[in-house]
Amino acid sequence: MLIKKKRRRRLTLELIMMTLISLIAGVLAAQFLEDVGLHYMLDKIEDEDYYEFQTRDCLNRLQDFIQEKQVTEDNIELLVSWAQKEKNVYVVFYQDVDALFSSNMLPIADEDAEIPLNGSGLPYYDVTLTDGTLIKAELECYMDPQMFYIIDIAGYMAGGMVFIILLFLLIHRKIRYINRLDYELKILGSGNLEYPMTIRGNDEITGLAEGIESLKNGILDQQLMKDEAEKANMELVTAMSHDLRTPLTSLIGYLELLTMERYEDEAQMQKYLGHCREKAFQLKRMSDRLFEYFLVYGKRDYQYQFQELSCENLLEDLCNSQFFDWQEQGGRLECRIGELPGMIQVDSEYLQRVIDNLISNLKKYGDINAPLEILASEREGMLSIRIRNRIRPGKDNRESTQIGLRTCRRIMEEHRGSFAWYQEGESFQVELGLPLLPEIKKGENKLL
Repeated sequence: MLIKKKRRRRLTLELIMMTLISLIAGVLAAQFLEDVGLHYMLDKIEDEDYYEFQTRDCLNRLQDFIQEKQVTEDNIELLVSWAQKEKNVYVVFYQDVDALFSSNMLPIADEDAEIPLNGSGLPYYDVTLTDGTLIKAELECYMDPQMFYIIDIAGYMAGGMVFIILLFLLIHRKIRYINRLDYELKILGSGNLEYPMTIRGNDEITGLAEGIESLKNGILDQQLMKDEAEKANMELVTAMSHDLRTPLTSLIGYLELLTMERYEDEAQMQKYLGHCREKAFQLKRMSDRLFEYFLVYGKRDYQYQFQELSCENLLEDLCNSQFFDWQEQGGRLECRIGELPGMIQVDSEYLQRVIDNLISNLKKYGDINAPLEILASEREGMLSIRIRNRIRPGKDNRESTQIGLRTCRRIMEEHRGSFAWYQEGESFQVELGLPLLPEIKKGENKLL
């Protein structure tokens, strides 16, 4: 049996897509955080209150340094160390109108060099030394550039975390599915084959789950067939042992009477022989039924001996001799046969078993007062035979197991034909179909 394969996405492609989605999400998260950080920093820079706070804090640190180091006019050079330590401050110190030094230059030793007071346009502030000397400080506070590096690093770290977390969540969904399948396989391994497998997605893992489900269903079907066969075998053995015991016991009893010559006259002896014959035929019928059972449920290790036969001869034999017992009992036979020029290939022995089964069913359930109809025709490369009769009133119209009818169907299937039976109201009808031989096939055996 051919299985149509579904087009599946490859698991590798799904993992690549998960990685790309996580990477894009991480880059967007990093860019967003950097934009927020830069926007915050620019707002700080443009905020006048923040600038004034930084300047005031810087002046307080300068005044604390002067008090701590006892800076006077004599050791005013100590302010150089403070200016160099304050990395985010630009400062120029003035005494009177001359610049003394700044945060990015050495003390001015050349007395001829003059820098005008407030020549840069920056605001200046009064600074008092510990000896009371008043100097001017022109300063500007600016933001530490390392803050921008920190923002960049924070953005990269956030993007990396978003990438890792999102990728983990996407892959973890597959891992949960694999763990689910592992859990269900353990349940199946414990013997509970009725537990359903979870089918989700459309990739190789899904295909594996579907394969396990199909395998499980196949095992269940085989187990069911095995149980049914064992049950049927047990019923057959029970029924046959019971049915065989009664006629066999009677047969042995009559044979014992005949062997010991315990009969009064010739008439009684013939009566005992008649009973023996009746029980022997009863045993034969039971053995035939046993054969039919194994024909239906057993292995197909037998060989059919097919022979060519004309359709006309088959129907002539069927109408003229096969139903002789039916006619002897007073039954009427109505044969309606069309043109039958074709040839068929059958095993005569097994085909006779089909006819015997039909005759047996007619004797059990057929109405002798209704005509037995046989209709035959050739159509669509098949010989079609229909046998119809009315069911005897007050008679159960079914066999206990219908094993005889199943035997007929099995034999007809081996002939590449068909066999069907059904009830229409009070009538019982059987349809047989046998394939016709092609024209070129009919004469092959004769030429050989």
